[in-house]
This record gives sequence, structure tokens and C-alpha cells, in this order.
Amino acid sequence: MSMFSFMKKEPELPPIDPTLVLAEAQECLKEKDFDSALEKFDLLCSLSVQSPLPLLSRATCRLQLKKYEGVLEDCEKVLMFLNSDIEGHEEESCTTVHSLALMRMAKAHKELGNLDSAKSSLMRKNAIEHKLGRSRADDITEDAVEKERETAEEWKEKGNIEYKKENWTLALEYYKNGLGYDMYNSKLHSNACMALIKLRRWSQALKHAEQCIALEPTWVKGYYMKGLILSGESKIEQAQVVLRQAAKMEPGNTQIKALLDEVESRVEYVESRLRRRKPAKDKEPKQPEPQRAADDSGNDNDNDQAVEDVDSDEEYCDDDGCRTPKKITLRVTRKDVINTAMELAAAAVGVAVVWWFVTQRD
Repeated sequence: MSMFSFMKKEPELPPIDPTLVLAEAQECLKEKDFDSALEKFDLLCSLSVQSPLPLLSRATCRLQLKKYEGVLEDCEKVLMFLNSDIEGHEEESCTTVHSLALMRMAKAHKELGNLDSAKSSLMRKNAIEHKLGRSRADDITEDAVEKERETAEEWKEKGNIEYKKENWTLALEYYKNGLGYDMYNSKLHSNACMALIKLRRWSQALKHAEQCIALEPTWVKGYYMKGLILSGESKIEQAQVVLRQAAKMEPGNTQIKALLDEVESRVEYVESRLRRRKPAKDKEPKQPEPQRAADDSGNDNDNDQAVEDVDSDEEYCDDDGCRTPKKITLRVTRKDVINTAMELAAAAVGVAVVWWFVTQRD
């Protein structure tokens, strides 16, 4: 082994192509090689997941491999995404992502012996499909639609009661149940968003805030909640943009103005800290030296020279709280120079006299 082998860099691995990994995983599923498919989906889920589908596919693999706890874990994450349509699962009576996730959860709970939880998951799944099925039917009636809206409102009221008691998690569950009956209810999305904000689950809250904005673009609360979430994530510049837009929509809204003022103060503070890190130029005018009387030699002190010791290790805290090298100023006068020169001359004469006596003795 060469002594310089440690200096050799390992070749960089090519970036992972999610589409290629997904194609390989789907091929494994067709061949019913669930172990290999699970490895591929694990790799996909280790990336930045922007879609619930990899998690849902991994839950399907884990269900086949009887890894039921993993199924529940993946399906819970799927339910954190907003619901959307899905194709190819009509035989299971599932037409949405949430429906399929709840069906997987029901099967996992049943295998684990949690029959009550399995029943609850099936009820939630059936509620979603019931609403969508009736809305797609030809014989839909206004009474049926109104009934489902009333059911959604009932869940919302239950959630509001728990929210006032500061039971954020239970309130969130009730709001989600209401969304199962009316997924386009902006008030339910708003309430679910506020519960998630209280739980500091920012990424999930952001999805509901954006859904509010999509459903009601003129409702300022969606923008306010989005700004509040971005501020909580310390994305203050993005929060500032959203809140300024909200302030233009409702200039007299004191709640928005207070949050905007707070965010702008934070932005200004960060910018000032960044400016302070740059090399500061000395803009202060030099103060004139005080006049002193002439010394004993008759020489004035106007020709004094100032020497600055900038290499000193001594530090101090300035007004901004930053530790900077302290400058030490020394005063050297003409009298000091003359005295030092005379001392050196006397020393040289002394050395010469001693040298003369030594040589004479030899």
C-alpha cells in the first residue's frame, strides 16, 4: 500500500434517480418479490418524500411480509398528506389515497388483534368512499349533500370543544373526521391547521393552510396561517412576503399587522447581524491630542510619535457585544529617544575602556 494512498479520493456515487428506483420496485412487485420491492421502496422513502405514493406502496409490501407495525406507521404518514384520487384499486372499493391507506390499516389492525381500531379505520374509509360515491352517482340529491355537510359540521363543533380545552390532538382527529365527509370545507382545513400549529407540526399545517388559500383565495386567514407557519419554521423572509400580501388584503387587521411587525423586526435583526460581520471601517474622526507643557530639555511634545500595538492578544467586549482586539497606544517622546541614545553611547564607551585595559595587560 502506498504511503500516499489516503490522499486518493473515493469516486463519487451518481445521484439516485427516483423514477428508475420506482420502476425497479414495480417490476419486483409484478414478480411478487416483496423483499426486493421493500428494499427499493425503503430507498425511495429515505429521499425527500413529496408524495404519499412511495409510503403507500411500502405499506403494501410490508402487509404482504406481515410487518404490520410498519404498515401502520407508513399509513399514518400517508394520512398526513392531503387526500387525492387514485386509480387501480376499484376491487377494494378505494378511489382515494386516504381510503386505501385506511384499508391497509384496517387489515394490519385485524392481524394484530386490534379489532376496535380495525373497525374504526373501516368506518373512516367507508365515510370517504360514501361521500365520493354519492357525489359521482347520477341520482344524487340535495338532501344527501346537505346531510353530509351537517355531519361534517357536527365533527367540526366537537373539534372546537376540544380545541377550547387545549386538547389539540383530539380536536385534530375530529376535524379530520369532518374532512372525511366534506374534504372541500375550508373552515375544517383552517381549524385543522390551527390545531397542527399548536402541536408545532409545521409541514402538515402548511398543507392545510395552502388548501385554505386554494379553496378561498380571498379569505385572508389562509395567508395569515401560512405566514405564522413560515415564521415558526424560521423562514422569516418567506413569511414576510406572505404577510405583506395579507396586509394588503386587509389593511386594518391588527392581528396580521402585529405578526408582520414581529417578522420584519426579526428580518432587520438578522440583516444587521450580517452587516456587523463585515469588516467595519473606522469612520470616527480622530480626537485631537491634549496640549502638554514643554519638558525639561526645552523640546516641545508636538513631535511625539504614536505607536499602536495591534498584535496584542488582549481582547474586550465592545458595545455590540463582539470580542475584538484591543489597541494599546504608547507615547514615545524626543526626550526618551535622546536619553536612550546617551545610555547606549555610555555603554559603548564602557565596553571600549574595558577592552583597552585587557589588551594592555596582555
